[in-house]
Amino acid sequence: MENILILIFNSIIVSSVMCVNDRIQHNISLLRPRSFCLMCHHLLKWYDLVPFFSAIFTFAKCRYCHKRFGWRYPALELTCTLFGTILWYSSTLQWLMAVVLLFLSLEDCASQAIHSYLIIPLLLYAIHQHHDQSHIFLALLIGLIACYLVYIRHALGSGDIPVLLTLIFSTATLTFVLGLLMACCLAALFLALSSQKRLPFVPFLTVGWLLIGVLI
Repeated sequence: MENILILIFNSIIVSSVMCVNDRIQHNISLLRPRSFCLMCHHLLKWYDLVPFFSAIFTFAKCRYCHKRFGWRYPALELTCTLFGTILWYSSTLQWLMAVVLLFLSLEDCASQAIHSYLIIPLLLYAIHQHHDQSHIFLALLIGLIACYLVYIRHALGSGDIPVLLTLIFSTATLTFVLGLLMACCLAALFLALSSQKRLPFVPFLTVGWLLIGVLI
């Protein structure tokens, strides 16, 4: 029963984070009105908002205007809920990191800009928890490289720096290095397969960190 409650709790958190991001991207108040279809603006009932299952029962369509919103949204809900449940049993810091990174990743995908200050409290707490020599050395090295890419090469966004530093201090050094390597490989593959010249890097950092964290 406890496992089911934790799964439900994580699904609510994931759905809420995605909802908040949608409202911010569409310049909608976080308080009013209550949830509605972005295509027909019809107010949604509570049974239209059950994470993942509502999409299955409606075949990923709005029940009112019958326009498709696609399976990407519920698939992301389910995936993030599963990862959130796994991290819940692992570490409170990593679970909080995953929640913040989910929001920043969605924000980065939508506008290629993030509210990086949201991760600063986690960065300070992570530094307090892991300030040994190896973490500090890795943070200095990555910080210098990141500053070069941001301010000289203009190949990286300044918001990526606090994200990178928080990932360094919140995980083992080997996990971070492998996660960063995977993120870079996935980003390079994405650029090679798409016609885009720029990409949001935070989602790739998040995916690399999650996959390596779960595998190791």
